[in-house]
Amino acid sequence: MSVEFEKQEANRLMTGIEDGGMTAADAYNIAENRDPVFLYFMTRYLREKYPPGSPQAQGVTERLIELTSTYDSIVKAIQEGEKDSMREWFDDSYSMKEFFRDSQEFVDLIVDKLES
Repeated sequence: MSVEFEKQEANRLMTGIEDGGMTAADAYNIAENRDPVFLYFMTRYLREKYPPGSPQAQGVTERLIELTSTYDSIVKAIQEGEKDSMREWFDDSYSMKEFFRDSQEFVDLIVDKLES
C-alpha cells in the first residue's frame, strides 16, 4: 500500500474515534490493518489530548474502550507497538501537545517514520 493511502486510513481511523463518526466495528476494520506502532501512538495521542475531566473526553474514551474491549487483537497490537524503539525516538524529539491542533500533522509524522 502507498504511504498516502496509509496516511489517509490512519487519519480516518483517528478522526472517526475522535469525533464519533464511525462504529467500533468500522474502526476495527481499519485498525486491524494498521501498524501496531501507529495504533499505540494513536491511542496515546487521544488519551493525552482528552484526559479525564476534559469535557470532550467522555465520548473519545467510550469509543476507545468499546474498540479495545470488543477486539482483543487491537489491545495486543497496541501493547506490541508500545515496546517499539520508535517510542523513545518520539519522546526524545517531540511532545504530544505539539500536535493537538493538527492531528493530520501527527499522522503524517508517524506514518512517514514507519515507512522510512
